[in-house]
Formats: sequence, C-alpha cells, structure tokens
Amino acid sequence: MLAKNLNAIYSKFKLYYYRRLFRKVRASGKDSLTAIETFCAEAIFGLNRPTLSQFANFINVSQPNAAYKVANLERKGFVRRIKSTEDLRVSYLEVTDKYMDIYGSGDRRYAGIIARRIARRFPEEDVDKLNEILTVVSEELMREINRYLRNEPALDEETKIEMSVIPDPAEEAAPEEL
Repeated sequence: MLAKNLNAIYSKFKLYYYRRLFRKVRASGKDSLTAIETFCAEAIFGLNRPTLSQFANFINVSQPNAAYKVANLERKGFVRRIKSTEDLRVSYLEVTDKYMDIYGSGDRRYAGIIARRIARRFPEEDVDKLNEILTVVSEELMREINRYLRNEPALDEETKIEMSVIPDPAEEAAPEEL
C-alpha cells in the first residue's frame, strides 16, 4: 500500500510537470525547447552544476552526444558553461535565468502548494513527522540518485541485490477473495 501511494503521488507530480511543460513548449514560440531538451535542462538543474562528463554519464549518452545537446541549449540561451576557478580545463553546466523564468518554477511552485495544503489539513506534529520521514527518504534511502549527485559510482552490489528483490507495485496482486 505504501509503494502504491508513493507511486500515485510521484505520478501526479510528474503529470503536473508534463502538463506545464507542454503548455510552455507551445506558448514559447522561437524560445521553445523540445521535450528532450527540457528534460536535459532539468537534469542539469537537478545535478546542480555538473560537468559535461557527469551530465553525459547521468543521461547515459556519449560525451559528444551530450556536448551536442548542451550546445543546442546554449545556443537557445537556456544553459551556460561556467569555467572552474581551480582548473580552467573544467567547465560546469548551469541553467540560465531564461530557463528558470520560462520552464523552471512550476513543479517547485506546486510542491509549495501541496506543502501548504498539508500544513492546513494536518496537525503540526504530523506535518513535522512527515517532514522528518521525507528528509530521511531523500537523504538516506534514495542512494542511487544521491550517488549521482555526489558523483560516485552508480550502484554497489548491496543496492543491486536490494533492487532485484523489490516488488513492482503495479505487479502486486490484490488479496484473493475467499
């Protein structure tokens, strides 16, 4: 039941984002991005100033392919490269204000709306407990994504084993009626 509820919430957040995304794609005219370009920019934003190599690794493409995608985003003014002050051979990717103004704030705004609704609906102790649980989930239990965010190797053997035995909520059978 927990997995089903988490999946439902995650799906609704995604659907909200996709709906806003496709509205923006249509409304932005010459400044519009394709869905793939938008997802690439979102990955760059989420990875918090990755290098080109980190970005390529995350989206699972070759470095030249990633460079092509980034060049298109740069040409349209949605991503920029920032030279490292420590090592001039290294550049970091970041989304521009233009990207954030057109595409980037909707899902975060919706999270704020949901947070306010939760705070109005539930007692403060429940909200505090939910916040504590979500913090643990984000910081400790989402190891696979956190490794990418810290630029560590993808998966260790323990995580691969854990993931191989996790049931898919869509495949969970309902209890048979007696």
